Amino acid sequence: MLSSQQSHLLLENIIKYSFDEIFVIDADGNIIFFSEKFTDLFGIDTEKIMNQNVFTLEKKGILSPSITGKVLQTKKTETFIQETAVGRKLVVSAYPIFDENQKNLGAISFSRDITELDYLKKTNDQVAKTMLLYEKEIEKMKQKQMYSSPINTGKMGQVLNVVEKVSNLDVTVLLEGESGVGKNYIAKNIHQKSNRKDEPFIEVNCGAIPESLIESELFGYEEGAFTGARKGGKKGYFEAAGKGTIFLDEISELPLTLQVNLLSVLQNRTIQRVGGNSLIHLNCRVICATNQDLQKLIAEKKFREDLYYRINVIKVAIPPLRERREEINGLVFDLLDEFNDKHNMNKEFSTNMISWLNRKEWPGNIRELRNFIERILITSNENFIDIDQVGITTSNKDDLTLNQYIEMIEGEYIVRMYEKYPSSIKLAKKLGISQSTANRKINQYVKST
Repeated sequence: MLSSQQSHLLLENIIKYSFDEIFVIDADGNIIFFSEKFTDLFGIDTEKIMNQNVFTLEKKGILSPSITGKVLQTKKTETFIQETAVGRKLVVSAYPIFDENQKNLGAISFSRDITELDYLKKTNDQVAKTMLLYEKEIEKMKQKQMYSSPINTGKMGQVLNVVEKVSNLDVTVLLEGESGVGKNYIAKNIHQKSNRKDEPFIEVNCGAIPESLIESELFGYEEGAFTGARKGGKKGYFEAAGKGTIFLDEISELPLTLQVNLLSVLQNRTIQRVGGNSLIHLNCRVICATNQDLQKLIAEKKFREDLYYRINVIKVAIPPLRERREEINGLVFDLLDEFNDKHNMNKEFSTNMISWLNRKEWPGNIRELRNFIERILITSNENFIDIDQVGITTSNKDDLTLNQYIEMIEGEYIVRMYEKYPSSIKLAKKLGISQSTANRKINQYVKST
């Protein structure tokens, strides 16, 4: 049997080595005991509170709230999560104390510090979320790798090999290919791989400029050259290119009268502004592109033969997408990333969907593929798009507003007609609209690829 002194010593050691902080008040709320950990957990000077009343300290905001004080009033066990002034997070459990006659003698609380535990839980939760994100990204990368083929193989690989060879040669390049095959992409690629990459890249759609303006747009004009001419004149596209690259897209749409001027520019490397007399020397590289058979146009007297041989120093024939099927899967993933980012989405295609996209002919080439993927991402209500939703998105349009439906039909029609009439002049004439309206529709629906 332990003596009274031994029992007291034992109790002191139990309290001293307890994992929890212990806090005791009497029946009036006066503090009669707290363990050594109190100051570390609560950041309160023990001399200020010993023998003080918890209700008084609570009013002063020193103990806020006093859990033992609440237990003293309710006579019920209470448990709280409490954050202290020194940034510690505690689980505090308080209990009323009664004698054998159920007289309330006071209250006692035990406070366990869970700050590190809470931090570890939050950290683990964050790690788990990050790991889940990584797993999804890895899965996407695996899928992309599984279904993608390198672009530097097959027919497109041969094109890119030519690009590598001619990038730093100061020769005129002619890009040939159907509308939407990626002529703009190849032109920019040549520029970026050349020693002119830090200089301007000026892109000119010869079919989008009204015939009456094309000369002044290409070569610039002097002040007073014509009614409405800007004060001080204006640089043309050739001047604006500086030491960089000028890309003349749809060169076949250039009027015959301007073809003569262009031939002179390419031969002499000089231009003369409209209304001007002085010669301006050029130092830009020229890349031309067409989706027409220029030799056929020559036979029809619609394109000058001497200009053809001048621009056809290096010819790069870009095959249609149906002859580059190995690229489709890679393009699909690149376009998914592009449009998800553009529209702040996070949508994916199923394996079946990717296979279906790979089997389609895509007569409009990459441009048609771009438009289709963007449209189906926007109109689909699901984040995971499967093959059965193709019919929903392209046939069942009940979820679209009238304006969305009209815009979608109009877009499909403009893209299809532009394939047959690949210039704003021809398209405007065919559709019975103004050239400016045709230009606006082309910019809206026929995106450069």
